[in-house]
Amino acid sequence: MDILQNLWVEWLLMAGVFALLIFILRARMKGRAGVSSKTEKVPLSFLGWVLYVLRLLGFGLAAFLLVSLAIMVYRNWIGLQAETAPAPNQVETPADLPFEVEEVAFLSEDGLRIAGWYMPPENGALVILLHGYGGNRTAMLWHAKQLTQAGYGVLMYDERASGESEGEYRSYGWEDPRDVGGALEFLKEKTNVDPGKIGIAGCSIGGQIALQGAAYYPQIGAVWADGASTIRAQDISKPTNPIYALLVVANYMLDWMYEVKLDIDAPTPMIEIIGDIAPRPIMLVGSGIPHPFTGSEGDHLEFYARYAGENAELWVLPDAGHCGGPHARPEEYANRMVEFFDTAFDIPRR
Repeated sequence: MDILQNLWVEWLLMAGVFALLIFILRARMKGRAGVSSKTEKVPLSFLGWVLYVLRLLGFGLAAFLLVSLAIMVYRNWIGLQAETAPAPNQVETPADLPFEVEEVAFLSEDGLRIAGWYMPPENGALVILLHGYGGNRTAMLWHAKQLTQAGYGVLMYDERASGESEGEYRSYGWEDPRDVGGALEFLKEKTNVDPGKIGIAGCSIGGQIALQGAAYYPQIGAVWADGASTIRAQDISKPTNPIYALLVVANYMLDWMYEVKLDIDAPTPMIEIIGDIAPRPIMLVGSGIPHPFTGSEGDHLEFYARYAGENAELWVLPDAGHCGGPHARPEEYANRMVEFFDTAFDIPRR
């Protein structure tokens, strides 16, 4: 989970506190040595110096771990409050929208009213579109435009406790697959939608929900997941440095805090369910820009791809930020996305 957005700042803070504590301890020890030297000058032996250094290192390590734990708990708590709070807002249909949408609502599998827009297909195929965390359906308008121009229908909705959809809290995608199930029930009533040609696409947390949805619902025939986030701490690849290891520990703690605060059971990690999507095709899209300590988004998605199997393709955009492909490479992104669903659903192009 992306709970430490300013990880390098916090690392510097930990390092600063660590250095300060070492300095204070050393100064105190020197002070004591100075007092005793007035009456008795006894030089430290080699063994004495070794023990002195070990005491400093031991104290420093303990201080580092305590400060790390304190920052970890603080950041988890702050992140927990922000990430679970509802994000309601009014959604307006843009005046310059290049296609007509129908205002729709459907019930999630646990009874929440989910608000969205529906555009019927011309080719029988439809793609469910899922936005990022804290946003609403308008974040996927660019994707909707590319797909509708290619003849696809779209169902784009506000995720639970976001936009105009109901929900008392957000759960970082833990409970959102129930909304995908509700969307599939809604689409059963649409006679112009071929039930064998339903795809799903999402960005960030929407990409994570899209992958979960495909794993749990075989009706979904293809998945386009851009910048898909983790579900559980187990979904983070093997740490390559101590700071990254702290991040992993922090995520295990955050998973537990989610369970306690929301009083829900943690879902199955992504790496344990992504293989269930096979043989249906998956496109994993990610940024190749490296982040301090944790590597690039592409590295993370490569970890997913290993568990997904041969049905998964990885596309890393070295010059795009998180979910930034439509801005960095709009034409290439649009073409690849449409071609992906065309191939999955055997849609001919003139």
